[in-house]
Parts: sequence; C-alpha cells; structure tokens
Amino acid sequence: MRYLIIWFLVLTPFLYSQTKWESIVIEGDTWKYLQATYEPSADWYKTGFDDTSWKYGSGGFGYGDNDDLTILSNINSVYIRKTFTVSDVSVINQLVLDIDYDDAFVCYLNGTEIARSSNLTAPSPVFNSSLTFDHEALMYQGQQPERYLIGTSVLVTGTNTLAVQIINVSLGSSDMSGRVFLTAGLNGVSGLYQTVPSWFTPPESGEESNLPLILIDTQGQTIQDEPKITALMKVLNDPDGNNSITDTDFEYDGYIGIEIRGSSSQSFEKKNYTLETRTDSGTNLNVNLLGLPKENDWVLHGPYSDKSLIRNAVAYHLGNETGRWSPRTHFCELYINNDYRGVYQLTEKVKKDNDRVNIATLNPDEIMGDEVTGGYILKIDRPDFGAWTSPCKDRSGHFDIPISYVYPEYENMPQVQRDYIRNYVTSFENALKGGGFKDPVTGYRPFIDVTSYIDFYLINELGRNVDGYRLSTYFYKDKESKNGRLTMGPLWDFNLAFGNADYYQGGNISGWVSDGVSEWDGLAIPFWWDRLREDPWFEAQLKKRWNELRRSAYSNESILSYIDSCTVLLQDAQQRNFTRFDVLDIYIWPNYYIGHSYTNEVDFLKNWITERLVWMDTQIDMIATSNYGLTSTGLRIFPNPFKDNVTFQFTLPDKAEVELRIQTITGMEIYHQLNTFNPGSHQISLSEDITGSGPNLFIFSLKVNGESISSGKLVKN
Repeated sequence: MRYLIIWFLVLTPFLYSQTKWESIVIEGDTWKYLQATYEPSADWYKTGFDDTSWKYGSGGFGYGDNDDLTILSNINSVYIRKTFTVSDVSVINQLVLDIDYDDAFVCYLNGTEIARSSNLTAPSPVFNSSLTFDHEALMYQGQQPERYLIGTSVLVTGTNTLAVQIINVSLGSSDMSGRVFLTAGLNGVSGLYQTVPSWFTPPESGEESNLPLILIDTQGQTIQDEPKITALMKVLNDPDGNNSITDTDFEYDGYIGIEIRGSSSQSFEKKNYTLETRTDSGTNLNVNLLGLPKENDWVLHGPYSDKSLIRNAVAYHLGNETGRWSPRTHFCELYINNDYRGVYQLTEKVKKDNDRVNIATLNPDEIMGDEVTGGYILKIDRPDFGAWTSPCKDRSGHFDIPISYVYPEYENMPQVQRDYIRNYVTSFENALKGGGFKDPVTGYRPFIDVTSYIDFYLINELGRNVDGYRLSTYFYKDKESKNGRLTMGPLWDFNLAFGNADYYQGGNISGWVSDGVSEWDGLAIPFWWDRLREDPWFEAQLKKRWNELRRSAYSNESILSYIDSCTVLLQDAQQRNFTRFDVLDIYIWPNYYIGHSYTNEVDFLKNWITERLVWMDTQIDMIATSNYGLTSTGLRIFPNPFKDNVTFQFTLPDKAEVELRIQTITGMEIYHQLNTFNPGSHQISLSEDITGSGPNLFIFSLKVNGESISSGKLVKN
C-alpha cells in the first residue's frame, strides 16, 4: 500500500498536467445575429454593444449547402455574436477557433480581432466588402473546418464576447455559410464546458522530427493573399535529423515577409505561401535555407490534394536530372503561431539568379544592339498586368493565349524591351505557323533551343500534367551574344500531374496532354506542340532524347528509387500530417484516385508512372526516323562564340553526303560545302571564310544525305 501511495503521488501531477479539450462555443448554440443590408454600428463586435434588437438563431448561418440551422436570404454579410462565461482563465492553456465559411470572415474576441480569412484584405471590413477570391465551405464536403490557434491572453474571467462577420462574395452567390466553434484546452480539469464535436482532434504536436522544422510567428497578424505581412521565422535543421521545437540552435532566426500564394489551392485548409527573408529594416536578405543556395525568395508548398505529398518533388527532380535547372526542394514541417501545419516543401522560387534561371541581368537602359536581346523570363498562365495576347490562337483556334512578362517586371521595362521580346516571340510563332516551318534556316529552329522544348514536352507528357503548356508555363531568352534562343522551362506546379486529376483525362494512362480536350475554362494550349510534332526532324530528336533519358534519369529503377527515398524520409511526418489534415479517405478536388492510406497513395503513384512509361515507350517507338548518321556521337561546334576559327565535328557510321551552309542573318550565303564522307569522325574547320570584317552573327545548317540534321547560330566575338 505504501508503494501504491508513493506511485500515486508521483503520477498525480502528470495526470493533472494532461490537457482536456472541451468546447466553449459550438455552431448549434443560440447566437444573436443581424442580416446586413446596411452597415451596422461601428462597435458591433465589442463587449458592451447593445444587441437587443438583433434576432436569436442557432448556427450555422447561411443558405444553399443544406448544413445551416438558420437559413438566411441572399445578403452581403451576416453578423453574429455569442457571450459566454469563463470562471477561471488560469485553467485554460490553449484556445482553438475552428470555422467553416463561405466566402469570407473576420472574428473578434472581446473586441480584439483574432482571425480572418485570407481573401479579406480591408483593414476594417464593411458589410459589402469585396473579396480577392471566393471560398467554398468544407464541412459539408466531409472535410474539417479551418483552424486558428488563439492566444489565451484575450480571454477574461467572467463574461466574454465572440463576434463574427461572415461575408458573401456577391448577392448572386448560390450559397453562403458560417459555422463557428471555440474550443479550450484545460489544465487537468473537465466538465466546465461542452463535449467537443466528433470530428475534433487536438492540435497536432509533432514536436520532434527527422525533418527540418520551420516556425513562423505572425505577431498577431493574419497571413493574406497579398500584400506580404512582416513575421518572424526560425528554422531548425540539425544535420543528423534530430530536430525538436525546444531546440535553440537555429539555422535562421530573423524576419520574413509572407503571403498566401496559389489560385484554386487558396480554398484548401492547408495553404501555400510565398516568403522573403528580410533584414530587420525590411530589405531583402539572401540566406542559405535547408542546404539550398543563397537567395531571399522562397515558396512553402503544402501538398494537400496530392496525398502522396511528393508529386512536385518528383517532377522537379526529373527536371534537374536532364541537366536543366528546375526548382530544388527540401521537405520540412511547418508551424505557424505554434499551430502544426503539416509536411511542406521549401522550394526555390522561379526567378533570374545565377543559381536559378541563369540569364543576363537586363537593366532599363539596355535598349540597343545585343544589350536589348536578353535576358527575359516569360510565362503562359492567367494574364498578369501588362500581358500581351499572342496573335496566334490556341491549338483549337478558339482561345487567346496570354503571355506575361515575369522578368523584368512589366512596370520596370522600357517600351523598347517590351516590344523586342514580344516581336521575337511573335516571329517564332509566325515561323512555326508558316508553310516553310520545317526549313532549318527560315523555319522555327533558329528561334528556339530545341532540346529544351523536347525536355519540357517529355516531362509534361510523362506526368500527363493537366495544367501543362497552358498554366505555369515558363520560358526565357538570354542575349544573342550568349546564343540566346527561346528556352522552355523551368518546370512549375505538378501537384495535379501523375494521375491526380479527374478532369481533362488526367487519370488516364494513355493519350497525349498536348492533344488537349475541350478547354472549358478557357485556359488553352498553344498551337506550338502540334506543329512541332508535324516536323519529322523534331520527331527524330524527340525519339532520340526519350531513349537517352529512359536509359538514365527516366528509367523505371531511377524514378521508383527516388520515390522510395522520399517516402522513407516522410515515414513519420506523413502520419502527423494526415492526423492534422484527415483527408486520406475523402475526395479533395480534383482527385482521380482516393486511397485509404498513405501507402495506397504512394503505390498508386508508382503504378501509374510505371504504366505511363510503358505507354510512352510504345508511342515513341512508333516514330519513324531516318538514319541521320549522327545518333551516336552527334555534332559538336567549337568554340562558339569564336574569334578566329570555328570547327564542326561529327561522326558517320556509314558513307554519306554532307552539306554545310552558312549565311548571314540577312540571308546572304558566305559558305557552302557539299562533299561525300566515309564512315568515321570528321572535322570541317573554317577561318578565313567567315572571320573577315563584317557581321558577327551567322546562321548555319547541316544536312546528311539531304536530311536536315542541325541548324543554329554562330557568334563571332
């Protein structure tokens, strides 16, 4: 008995230190509410406000989703208030606001704003505030409400007032909803409030992880769509993978600017973020984060509808394996204001940088000669400010293709630069659309880095990326003196690829994405890809490149091995992620497949990719190509740019007739050779033919047995 008493005394403090969760306020409670067709009194959300003229009603409040107890008419806003009593604030150690809403909200506790939706940017919302986007409620779809951890200091012993404004996107909206829950974590006591709803789970801890931990403190602010707010960020990244939120050895401990990013993903409970690392004065600060090269612009990608958690990582890995820069990523776990937000990927943002898109800096005063010819980064997507519309319609001939300036930003470019790159892209499109588009000199080839187009095509097709070619499609151009041609990439946004979309045939193993379907959203595929594949020379290069990649980076073994390495790394973290976001068993737009476990999701991804590789092998193997004689060692041109001499080196497996032609950019021929060569390695070295005074930019073309093999630019320094 003595030992039992001692054990009880030892155990009792531990038992009483455990947090008990009870709901102070639930949606079905009786609230006071006002359907607003006008602006209410400015102090409507404060404790002392007289709401006796307001109606009584039980939550939720709204219409259209069949989940509201108080049905409203079509209105701009509904204002709701609820008072409750706290007998002893000291027993409450945590406070959680769970709220489901359509389309926006702002919430106050005792007159202090404690949370708001990211689509509401007005400092003091009015009854008909405009929203940056509409937001669909989640609970009627089987998902959990959005969650906000609230500081307990705003509570008082005695009477407290919770006040919420729910805002509709428009009077013509088909639905509106507001469902509010306030839950307390109690220190070792129970029976003070109500039983928590059946769906409620305590805030996930995840206090220790083999992944780096990123801790963000918004200092009482709400992260919005834009602009960025100033926050504090700490990064824990132990080299041995032993990270705990109690650690104090930070890889980064300083200021950031942060905002929500994305389009359709903004409606998800788990958000994506753009952040800038900053000095305390607010200027940009280049830093290394999680082993990635120094920069100040970053993205925190939070996989949500992608329940494998790795689709973007897989796509970017495959992109980098081709030798071209794609954003590098690092898995981590994220906390915002001590609220665990699950597994994220810290990702390099697409931008001009020596370690990212490595092109020349283009200053506003560079408006002549070679200076104005690069570097530019462009994008096909929803149009940004200043975007131009391509004169060529989409592949179906029905839709416009908007092209946006990414770097430099439109506002920072003189008109000469805007016109130059627009005219260059248009010239490429006209050459590609023209009847002589297959010609190596007068067709499309001198305008583009063909291999980059092939690499971009193959990864989008491998992933059957439903957004491919029409959204998040970047391309760039460097200066002419640096052999500047339009270069496709970098890759971006593959979370709906690899069988993860139930529209545009995204789940199908067969079919080319570039063939498209009826673009119901008006975001269409340019005609480029159909036209390129009409050129037998392009087809031959595509087949050659695919076979090269299948022997290396795109082999089944290589791809599946990378996926396995990711899932081993995420073995523990994924469990915490899906405890926080319980979505494995339910449809999250636009899932094609719904697994019942993380293992199921990963197995589906691996099987889908394996079958897709088989389909692409079969299709590409059917491409009929001539034996150009350059498929083994290829063509080398060196040096280029050149000063005195330039050499063309090639290898022929069989005896062949080789024709080399060089012209100025105005079309004047300055060199032509047509000779028969025996099998083996050969060189054609040129000096006096093209090194005299005159132009410094030339176009070459090489044919073997009458078939065009290669064309491009020669630059003389």
